[in-house]
Amino acid sequence: MSFSQEHCASIYHNHLVTGRWNDENCDHERGWVCSMKKCTDIFTCVFILSVPPSTPAPGDGKCLPGWWPYGRYCYFTYNGKVGYSWPEARHICQEVNGGELASIHSRAEVEDRSCTQMIPLSLIHHGWGWTDLTSLGFTNWAPGEPNEAVHDGDVGKENCVEMYHDGTWNDNNCVQKRGFVCQHRQCRFTSFTLRHA
Repeated sequence: MSFSQEHCASIYHNHLVTGRWNDENCDHERGWVCSMKKCTDIFTCVFILSVPPSTPAPGDGKCLPGWWPYGRYCYFTYNGKVGYSWPEARHICQEVNGGELASIHSRAEVEDRSCTQMIPLSLIHHGWGWTDLTSLGFTNWAPGEPNEAVHDGDVGKENCVEMYHDGTWNDNNCVQKRGFVCQHRQCRFTSFTLRHA
């Protein structure tokens, strides 16, 4: 055997040596392991930055089970019996594949998410804005909102926003327990087929 033909690598696993690498001929049949870049490496922890087209472009990636595609993002709605505060909901979204609470930048997105949810709009530097500091180009406040009412006790000011069933927005305090919607960029997998020679 010529060493010049050893263009593949194997890892020893026997009673004498385990975990050491060896170069060998690629014609040898061995078990194998595939490696692919983690899907989370391509997720971005940002909200949708621009108004999507009126008909969202079809996604070209994959969503996790239980998530649905819309444009270039995947969404998950939590509307269980136990609600979460705005900070808790945001933390949950960030823990799932580097996601975020979903932001809303168009009427089409409101119609896609019309249920009572916390959304990532909050009072930032004496004005309403998305938590990623992108511009607030679209609003859908309910009549008389935002009113930034102050609640007695430890609840505090209405510095967060929830969305009513009709899609309109209400400012509320950030400790109210609600359902929420998470978003993350769609994951792009490269498919391959394994063929035996």
